[in-house]
Amino acid sequence: MMKKWLCLLSVYMLVLYFSYHYRQPLLDWINQGDLSQFPLMLFVAVFLAVFPVIPFTLFAGVMGAKYGVILGTLINWFGAVSSAAIFFFLARSAFGSYFGKAIQRFKKLDKLTDMVEKNAFLAVLFVRLVPIVPTPVVNIYAGISNMSFLSYFLATAIGQIPGMFVYALCGKQMFSSPSVLMWTLGGYLLFMLAVFGLYSLWYGGRLKVAVD
Repeated sequence: MMKKWLCLLSVYMLVLYFSYHYRQPLLDWINQGDLSQFPLMLFVAVFLAVFPVIPFTLFAGVMGAKYGVILGTLINWFGAVSSAAIFFFLARSAFGSYFGKAIQRFKKLDKLTDMVEKNAFLAVLFVRLVPIVPTPVVNIYAGISNMSFLSYFLATAIGQIPGMFVYALCGKQMFSSPSVLMWTLGGYLLFMLAVFGLYSLWYGGRLKVAVD
């Protein structure tokens, strides 16, 4: 686990180094107001969500800085939802056994199973709104389970909106209003805590009814 975090930190530091070193070309590209590259960015969003050669959160922030909050959110959301669908179908296909073994190392898998058994739609919606379970684990687990694709897709499509919006908003504020950035992050944290509290009340209530 420590090696994984060190590797992730190294990637972030490397990306930040190159971003700073080539900041002027990056800023010039961000400040270009045309939409000619918009379709390409949709493809890049899907690619980076499936193959995170650079952290998707950094890409999502850049999209917000370049295209604004609305279009930036759309690009981020399209990439996240499309990659989730791709992993779902890969896990449900011949790759299911391989992916199943890969996520067995996740310690909270039994907890996720219990949540899905209570209500699959709400469970996926919750872990999208409050990312307490790694995204790849959710995608693969849903694919190898008996969860319907429609429930999974709708929960993912709805649940990804707040996070993708915040990434785009933070990217926009980082270049235009850095002082407001911390307020945005604080508001997002409060939102996730509220969702966590509401889901805990519902989940606890369901357990109590089951025991009674």
